[in-house]
Amino acid sequence: MKWKFRCGAALGNALEYYDIAVFAAISMYLSAELERLGYSQATEMVWGIFALRFLIRPIGGYLIGRYADRVGKKSALILTSFITGTATLCMALLPIELLGAYTPMAILVLQMALSFSFAGEYPSLVTYLLNDVPATERSRVSSLAAGSSLLGVVFSLGLVFVLEKLLSHEMMQTVGWRIPLLVGAVNIAVSFWFRAKLPNQPVSSESYKPIDWSRSLHVFLLGVPATATFYVQNISSSLIIEHLQLDDYKSTYAMIASSLLLIMMIICAYLTDKYSSSIKTFNAGVWGVVILSIPLYFIMQSGIIELIIITQLVTTACFAMILCNVADQMVRASDGQATTFGIGFNFTGVIIGGTTPLIISYLVELHLAYVGGFVALCSSTALLSNFLKKKTAVIKKLSLNT
Repeated sequence: MKWKFRCGAALGNALEYYDIAVFAAISMYLSAELERLGYSQATEMVWGIFALRFLIRPIGGYLIGRYADRVGKKSALILTSFITGTATLCMALLPIELLGAYTPMAILVLQMALSFSFAGEYPSLVTYLLNDVPATERSRVSSLAAGSSLLGVVFSLGLVFVLEKLLSHEMMQTVGWRIPLLVGAVNIAVSFWFRAKLPNQPVSSESYKPIDWSRSLHVFLLGVPATATFYVQNISSSLIIEHLQLDDYKSTYAMIASSLLLIMMIICAYLTDKYSSSIKTFNAGVWGVVILSIPLYFIMQSGIIELIIITQLVTTACFAMILCNVADQMVRASDGQATTFGIGFNFTGVIIGGTTPLIISYLVELHLAYVGGFVALCSSTALLSNFLKKKTAVIKKLSLNT
């Protein structure tokens, strides 16, 4: 498949994560809207909605994954773009004054629709992109999925940052927070057009397989490190910033951190395809996070700017090694089946993605070292997956010998 088609397919994924990052970026304005309606714990309610949206993901992963395996992954990608675009537009035009006390419920429904769509978006995308890809390109194609997610995050944070500089706080509170959502709706319409032009991949009734729960478990275990590192680095960065003595750099820290991760992922993917393999680089990144996260995050709270920069670089390098190769590892674990992939991947989202911001908000009040401990613990699940695969291989070998 030509790279222009790969990039066109990945564009929608960028916009899915654009939506997630936009929700985090405008959360303070949504909280203010709910406070104005009389909700005293508006901030907790907004982040609670963020967590609840993940509950529907296993259902979306199963239904859209099944549709992708039976009808075609291109059709599934077009469907997810349609759902996402519609829900994002409705979120941008949300009539808060008309809805009144029902506003939180409306936000929750729209966020769950977006989460349902994304649940099938990512499994369909990566199984489509990595179908019959040669070994010398797998890391770069794998990184395209995670890289497009980061691109969406960087773009959303940059847009909100520019709007906050151009508009007064009052204007941001009244109409400004809606602008990124409107831009997202337009961008998703463009993605819909690109995806309609993608080449079809052959689908036959024999190619569809029922869910392999053992493979889904391995997808889950491999996805936990990627989900934790992604959400800590990008979605929860606003919580970590408050405990870093960065002074004038606080307003741009999130964008710089996400941009740095994107650059390192591109470099890592290129070097992996040229000199190594995706599984070796992925495992190296996992071991780096497990061993180094606690001391690195402990040093990060030292207040010494030079040490903060060094620790951020090392942490980001380890995260990049995981994120630019995890899609390939999960596709291999699922045997290319979108339904099996979707079940494992979306349970990762429910358990880790939805709760990470809440967990980080608590841990940062204790010390950043606890954040490092959380990331290290999550990353250790990939080591458990490797152990289980080796154990299964030994059992099969013994059974064959007997």
